[in-house]
Amino acid sequence: MSAQAISAVDTPFKSNGASHPEGLILDRCTQEQAFDLFYTWAVQEQWNPSVKGQDIRDLYHKADPEGFFYGRIADKQAPTKTEIVSIVSLIRYGKDQAWLGFYIVLPRHRGKGYGMATFQKALEHAGHDRQSIGLDGVLAQVENYKKSGFTNVAWRNERRHGSAKDLVENLERDLAEKVARGGVPGLVHLSDDLVDWDQVQALEQRYAGLKRPEFIKEWAQFHTFNPELHRFGVAVLSTDGTVDEKSGKPKILGFGCVRPAETSYRVGPLYASTPEVAKLLLVKLGVEVVQAERQSPYHVPLQFDVDVPTSNEEAVKLFDGLDWKDTFPSLRMWRGKIPEHDVNGIFAVATLEVG
Repeated sequence: MSAQAISAVDTPFKSNGASHPEGLILDRCTQEQAFDLFYTWAVQEQWNPSVKGQDIRDLYHKADPEGFFYGRIADKQAPTKTEIVSIVSLIRYGKDQAWLGFYIVLPRHRGKGYGMATFQKALEHAGHDRQSIGLDGVLAQVENYKKSGFTNVAWRNERRHGSAKDLVENLERDLAEKVARGGVPGLVHLSDDLVDWDQVQALEQRYAGLKRPEFIKEWAQFHTFNPELHRFGVAVLSTDGTVDEKSGKPKILGFGCVRPAETSYRVGPLYASTPEVAKLLLVKLGVEVVQAERQSPYHVPLQFDVDVPTSNEEAVKLFDGLDWKDTFPSLRMWRGKIPEHDVNGIFAVATLEVG
């Protein structure tokens, strides 16, 4: 199906009576529509989604199949068809939280109210009792988001960009060689039997404040059990005998994931108890990606993009020390309560698209 037009016989999403631009029809996306539209449009906007839209198809839509929307209007040149003009997603996490993303309007239709109407319909999907609805907003849209109730800012993100190849072959060569030899105790893949998945879930809630245990587990496994697709998940486990009381498994000091995108590899999340743990995870991910590209080229540039909260001073120091520049700032904004969190453990957010 085309990303620009679909059959007019699709069932419209019923409105609650709120006004919206004349002729605009709001629909929910099927999985295939979401994959086609959200991936294609994100590429057009140069948002650097996962290569071939794997995350949208395999994870995002699955997280809330009713949470992907588009707006369409009649095509004047072909009245039997409609043109899609806007998209947005609203993924519900449990009873308290939701995340808004992929807010895009076709350039030639911006300023006509189509995007705002689609945006508001997505917010209706969250329900009236949702305590916290989050988004990562581009700076140009911040004031518009505030008008829609997103008035609480948790932190500012910087997308740091740097060479994975340079990281492991020059900047952190000694550490990378030690990692490649398996010479770092406690550094494991997330698929290791010693990894306690309950701890993985708890770390995200502790650091990012996100209550989505099922999603973060699937997100981590998405990166862990598909090395042939150049996706990797790694963790640092305690080696001093400290264990989790419930599982009896070693305490997790941090974990990180990396996936190939259209123009780079994207790292996220990168949660760590200390800067040293964060650097170890980052180097390990770099080693995995560089080795994978050598063995079976995926033809994705050996560059890392990392969305870093500037409120974490140690994270800023880490990437300043690597001389990785900020290429794309954004604000993590909330409508309603900002969830309790410890930003000092976040060295990279999971993803701007779904939190």
